[in-house]
Amino acid sequence: MLVRRSIARIGYRFSCNLLPLLPNWPGEVVFIKLLNQRLSEELQDGLFDFLDSKVLEVSVTDFGVCLRISKRDAYFVRAPTGVPADSTISASICDFLAIASGREDPDTLFFQRRLCLGGQTEIGLTVKNRLDALDRRRIPQWAQRWLEMTAAELAAIVAN
Repeated sequence: MLVRRSIARIGYRFSCNLLPLLPNWPGEVVFIKLLNQRLSEELQDGLFDFLDSKVLEVSVTDFGVCLRISKRDAYFVRAPTGVPADSTISASICDFLAIASGREDPDTLFFQRRLCLGGQTEIGLTVKNRLDALDRRRIPQWAQRWLEMTAAELAAIVAN
């Protein structure tokens, strides 16, 4: 356990120092592909139509990474460069993973000022509510376990 935590601590610190130096587009491409896969039903049902031609920026504060997405037709796409974000959602990687794993409630993090919304807050709140309403049972069990374990490890690392 101690070895795993040491490796996780080194990986976290390495990511905090390295990721801000890299271009954002590879992360955006992977993030958007994952969103399109996992939210295909919701996209087809029009639950994210409010993002048509809007730019949402997801900022992972401790990693210094900003992922910018938009929506066209029934797909999320990379936001055009140079276009300002209509709404921003920012938090640490620990908090995003805690939300994804179900360890933390996004409203609690929002009121603790650990999850921040900027710009057109209605867009950010709607995104937050739509994602919070998703059935976590749709996440493959192995991925859910990985999210829970990673969220717990990072929370312990950041707390120290």
